Amino acid sequence: MPHLSKAHLNQLFIVRALALVAFALGLLYFAATTSDSKVITASTTALLIITTITAISAWYYRDKQAVTDLQLSQQIAVDILGWSFLMYLTGGANNPFISYLLVPVIISAAVLHQRFTAIMALAALLAYTLLLHYHLPFSPLSPAMSNTSMHSAMSNPHILGMWFNFAFSAALVVLVVSRMAYAMRQREQKAAELRENSLRDEQIHAIATMAASTAHELGTPLNTLSLYTDELKHLCNNQPEVETLLNAMEERLDQCGRITRKLASRAEIDKLRAQSNQLARPWLEGVIAQWKNKRPEADISLHSDEQSLDASIKIDQTLAPAIENLLNNALEAGSKIIEVSLSSDDQKTRIAIRDYGSGIPDEILTQIGKTVIQDSAKGLGIGLMLTHATINKHGGSLLHHQPAEGGTLTTVILPRVEC
Repeated sequence: MPHLSKAHLNQLFIVRALALVAFALGLLYFAATTSDSKVITASTTALLIITTITAISAWYYRDKQAVTDLQLSQQIAVDILGWSFLMYLTGGANNPFISYLLVPVIISAAVLHQRFTAIMALAALLAYTLLLHYHLPFSPLSPAMSNTSMHSAMSNPHILGMWFNFAFSAALVVLVVSRMAYAMRQREQKAAELRENSLRDEQIHAIATMAASTAHELGTPLNTLSLYTDELKHLCNNQPEVETLLNAMEERLDQCGRITRKLASRAEIDKLRAQSNQLARPWLEGVIAQWKNKRPEADISLHSDEQSLDASIKIDQTLAPAIENLLNNALEAGSKIIEVSLSSDDQKTRIAIRDYGSGIPDEILTQIGKTVIQDSAKGLGIGLMLTHATINKHGGSLLHHQPAEGGTLTTVILPRVEC
C-alpha cells in the first residue's frame, strides 16, 4: 500500500492537471474571441512545457512508495513557478486568475510542515509582487486603465487591494491553517497508533488465553509421562546408563510442569506486573547467563560504557524473557557471534544486540511488532510482537537496523531511573 505522502503527491498532480485543463479551455476561448495571437501562442507553448514537466514527474515517481517533504515542496514550487509564468504572459497581476497562486500555499499547509508552508507563501507573494510590474499586457484580462508601470499598479486601488488580500490570505494560511492541519495530522497519527496498539493487545490477549488453555491440557499428559518415567526406573534398576537418561528426562518433565503451572495460574499475573528498579549491568549479566545455560552453543559477549555502570532501569518478570527472545532470534538467524552492548546517558539506557546472520527481510521488517507475521516460519511474529509490547509497557522502544555489512542490529531503548 503506498505511503500517505505518495497519495498527497498524486493528488497534487491531479490538481495541477485540472488547473492546466482550465487554463487551456480559457486559451481556446480567447483564441476564438481575440486577435492577440502572439500571447496565445506563447501561452500555449508555456502550457505544453508545464504539462511535459508534470508528465515526466509523474513517470519518475510512479514506482516510489513514499516521497519526502522536500520532494513534495519541490513539486509545489513547480506549481508556483509555472503558474507565475503563465500569469506573466497574460497580464500579470491584472489577470484575475493570479489568485490561484494561493492554492499551492494551501496544499503546502495541508500536507507539509509549517516551515515549508512559510517558504511557499513567501515564494508566491514574491511572484505576485513581481507580476505587478513585470508582465506582458493582455487586454482581454486587464482592467480598463491598465498600465504596466509599478507606480501605476500600486496606485490602482483594485490591484493594490487584490495584492493585500493575497498577502493577508497567505499569512492566515501559514499562521493558522498550517497549525490546524498539523494538529489534525498529529491526532490522526495518535488515533492510528491507538488502533494499532488495540489490535496488538487483542492478539496478545488471545495468545495468553490460548497459552493458559494449552497449559491446562498439557498437565495430564505430563503427569502421565512422569508416572511412566517412575515405572521405567523400577524396570531398569541394573542399567545405570538408562537410569541416568530417565533422571534427566524426569528433570525436564518437572521443568515443563512448573512452566505449565505458571502459565495456568492467575495468581502469577500480579507477580508479573510488579516492577522494581535495578542496576542495568548486573541485571543484564544475569539475563545473559541464564540464556547461555539454555543455549550453550552461543558465542555471546557483553560490553558497556562507563555511564551504564550506575544506570538503573525499571524491570518486571516479563522484561528478561523479552531480551531472551531477541537473543534467540539472533542465534536462529545463523549468527555464530552475538555482541551485546550496554550504553546510557542522562535519560535513556540502550541495549544493542548485534548479530551477523541472515538479517530480516524488508517485507517483514515493516511488520515487526505490529501484528503476528503469518509468513514467519521461525516464530518471529508472535515473539517479537510480545517483545515490542513488553518494552513499550516499560516506556521504551525497540529499533531494528540492517547494517551494510549484513546481519541485524536490534536496539532496546529504556528510560533511565533512579535506583
